[in-house]
Amino acid sequence: MDTLCNAIDRRAGLMQRMMDRLNVDLEASALVALGTKLGGAARACFFCRNADECQRWFEAGATDDGYRRFCPNADRFEALPHHAPGQTPPAMPGKWSDQ
Repeated sequence: MDTLCNAIDRRAGLMQRMMDRLNVDLEASALVALGTKLGGAARACFFCRNADECQRWFEAGATDDGYRRFCPNADRFEALPHHAPGQTPPAMPGKWSDQ
């Protein structure tokens, strides 16, 4: 059970990092289509077979759009609402990346 929980935590953290990196507005995204698009993105992340490549991409400090070659959510994240350029998203208590 610990292995499953660790895998889910890891993927949730990667999803949060990717959404932060792409300036996806989490609160606004949760309202799109009653949250079904965000829920679909979460399921795609949880079942993604590219978590290791995603982790390496972040660890390399990549700032390009190379995530598009391995991220099943690249188009979904692009279609979700984003923060305005330069706008700092509000701090969210309990963010996966804080744990």
